[in-house]
Amino acid sequence: MVMRWLLVNPWRVLAMALFVVVLFLLIQIHGAPLIGGGLKPALNACRAERAEIIAAQAEAGRLQVAINEEEERRTAANATRSNEFHVQDLARALAAGRSFADSNRITTGGVWPQSDRGARSEAAATAESGSAGFSESLSADTFVAVSDPDVQACSAAVTYAVGAHNWVATLPVERDDAPPDPPQRE
Repeated sequence: MVMRWLLVNPWRVLAMALFVVVLFLLIQIHGAPLIGGGLKPALNACRAERAEIIAAQAEAGRLQVAINEEEERRTAANATRSNEFHVQDLARALAAGRSFADSNRITTGGVWPQSDRGARSEAAATAESGSAGFSESLSADTFVAVSDPDVQACSAAVTYAVGAHNWVATLPVERDDAPPDPPQRE
């Protein structure tokens, strides 16, 4: 009987099938409160989550810019301070080099009296903490002359090296940059 009705009314069967398909698609797209879900509520949830992600990324970007600006400001201040220290130290070192050159200048004839040379070397040895002074194996007539430009160049080079060392000491140590911990003895 059902088969006969289906064969006699094909347009009604087709209309009913189309109605069921459209009803299924509407439920699938818009959802039904009793069965839940649907594409539209899921799509709205995805849009809301995407908006939250975009807002969080924008906030993270603003925070990173603030962190970068603070680090650049701190680094620039550190560089300025280090440069000022270097200029001051260089002026002191060059003045000390000139003073050293003036006090150790060779008089006409190129001979430095023995008593004067010995007194100066002892004074230099006692002035520097932990300095051993001249070795006992050196002969009394050992003498090295250094030109004024070389004294100034050495003073500038040492001051630059010490300033670079002091600047590096002010940089923060990242955990990845830190030297490995020494092995522990058991």
